[in-house]
Amino acid sequence: MRVFNSTLYGFPEKIELDDVVDKELISLMTKTSINPEDFYLTGYETISFKRTREFALETVISSVIPFDKDLLIVANNSDDLHIQKLCNLYGVNSTIVALPTSEDELEAAISAFQQQSVFSHILVSSDVNQPEGKELIRKLANQLSKTSIKMIVHCRRGPMDLSEVSDLNIAYMVSNGLSSFISSVVIARRSQLVQTEGISRNSNFDLYNYWQKTLYGRKSGIKPMAV
Repeated sequence: MRVFNSTLYGFPEKIELDDVVDKELISLMTKTSINPEDFYLTGYETISFKRTREFALETVISSVIPFDKDLLIVANNSDDLHIQKLCNLYGVNSTIVALPTSEDELEAAISAFQQQSVFSHILVSSDVNQPEGKELIRKLANQLSKTSIKMIVHCRRGPMDLSEVSDLNIAYMVSNGLSSFISSVVIARRSQLVQTEGISRNSNFDLYNYWQKTLYGRKSGIKPMAV
C-alpha cells in the first residue's frame, strides 16, 4: 500500500467543509450561543463535513495514530470489525479487545496495554446519550487518566455535551451533523490536533489539513485559549 504524506499536497477541494452544521452543533453541545470562530476558546475545535459519519471516522483513523503506534478498539458493537477493516485500509495496526465487565478487570487490562507502550489511542463506538453508553465512556476515561492513551469516541447517534467531552478528556469525538443533508463532524482537543501534522496516510483523509482550512476565515484577533 502506498502511504502519502498529505502535507505535501493541496486541499482536496471536492471535500466540502460545512459551517452551517458547525453552528447548529455548537449550539446543541454547549447549550449557549458561542460564535464558531470563538469555539477554540473551549480547548476544542470542530471540523464539519458535508459527508457521512463514515467519512469523518475514516479521516480520524487515517490522521491521528502515529506511524509507530497502534489503535486499541473496544469490542462492544457490531461495527468493530468494520472499524478494524478501515484501520487495515490505512495501514494502522489495531487490536480488538472485549470490554471487561468490572472496574478492576478494566484497570488490569488498561494497565497491561499501557505497559506494552504500543497503543496511542483507544476507540469506542457507543450511543453516548444512553446511560450504559455514558457509563462505558466514564469507566474508560477514569482508567485512561492514569495512562498516556487518548480516547476516540465514535457516537453512533447524537453527540455528547461538550462539558462531558471536556471533563472526560476525550481527544476526538466523531458524530453525525445536524443539517437535513448528509453531514458529520469531528470534535478534537486542540492540543492533540496540533500533533497530527504529517501523520495522515491519505490526502483525502487528512484531519490536520481540513482543520487548517477551517482556520482561514477566522478573525485575526486570537484570544487566550483554554488548555
